[in-house]
Amino acid sequence: MYIALVLFISRIIRGAVTNQPLDVIISEIPNPDHLLKICLDIYLVREAHDFVLEQDLYAKLIFLFRSPATLIKWTRYKPKQD
Repeated sequence: MYIALVLFISRIIRGAVTNQPLDVIISEIPNPDHLLKICLDIYLVREAHDFVLEQDLYAKLIFLFRSPATLIKWTRYKPKQD
């Protein structure tokens, strides 16, 4: 019983520590409007039953979250041009 309790507590602690980098990336996105637009487009394409385009948009979303440098470029505020 003691071993099961120790393993359970260690799993909880490991889960809290290993998920923090992903939480930081998601919570610190400066301008998530582009990502929200992709998610809404996925929803609309799914309603229209265009599954090939849905798959392409979903692949783009997954690519953005797997590449932090590209995610930063996409969510950065654009400088105003006069």
